[in-house]
Amino acid sequence: MAWTGIIIVAIVFISIMFKRYLDHQLKVKALESEHQSRALSEMKHDIKTLQARIEVLEKIVTDSSYQLNNEINRL
Repeated sequence: MAWTGIIIVAIVFISIMFKRYLDHQLKVKALESEHQSRALSEMKHDIKTLQARIEVLEKIVTDSSYQLNNEINRL
């Protein structure tokens, strides 16, 4: 009879601990997802910034006065 009480307490304790473990895992996954979302957003911003810089460089290089200055400097 005493073992029955101990077994019941053990089952309750184990189920509580298992629920806490699962809750913790859900929180960890949510934080990881949030972090990945932020990182993706930052990468998209960086890509847009780099694309804008490349456009400026392309305009400079294809500008006729730049090409003329380059040819003069070669002489």
